[in-house]
Amino acid sequence: MTIYELIDEYQVNLAYFDNELWRRPGIYIEDINVIFVNKSLSEEAQKRVILHELGHCDRNVGNYETLHEKHEIEADGFMIRQLVAEEFEKLEDKRDFDYLQFMQRHHLTTITHEIAVIDEYYKLFNMRG
Repeated sequence: MTIYELIDEYQVNLAYFDNELWRRPGIYIEDINVIFVNKSLSEEAQKRVILHELGHCDRNVGNYETLHEKHEIEADGFMIRQLVAEEFEKLEDKRDFDYLQFMQRHHLTTITHEIAVIDEYYKLFNMRG
């Protein structure tokens, strides 16, 4: 599923802001159902930000302040699921997936990211292998 199909599915709007206005990659504001993205980011970085913020859309963010880390991990998990699925579709031989190169390319740096990438790969491999 493309990023624009996901945006349509979640019925969310996108808006872009200048880095000088706010020095953060992006944010989802549930009250107005808008994902704001820093337009100074590369196209790939914008895609990661949009996917991450879409990961917040179907969550109950009412208790975001007390469960901040949990919500961020879940949003990263959504982003990773989408990116791994996209990568997986490009591979003729699914065993050629190199998770370390994938993580470097997408600037995924934590152990949590690594576990999520590996888990998603094996889920997809077992489904489509």
